[in-house]
Amino acid sequence: MEEKNETQNPSEDSEDMVNLVIARLETIPPNVELSVGGEGSFSIDELIERVRKQDNLGKKIIEMQLAYLRSLGKLPTQDLQNAPTAN
Repeated sequence: MEEKNETQNPSEDSEDMVNLVIARLETIPPNVELSVGGEGSFSIDELIERVRKQDNLGKKIIEMQLAYLRSLGKLPTQDLQNAPTAN
């Protein structure tokens, strides 16, 4: 596994985050539209394009997705181990 260089360009990390968010958006069915606060409703393709451009809406989507992913790391492991399973 390749280690990241301490002097790595921060935009490379940004590119990784953008790609991660795009990959997550691509898992949503294409016929779904998402409403983003007062910004309006957007197709998945529109959201992906906005994330690629990293305009204001794209940055909000990135922020929301990363906050969600970070929150998953805060779940107590015990709760996951004791969760009921579907039979």
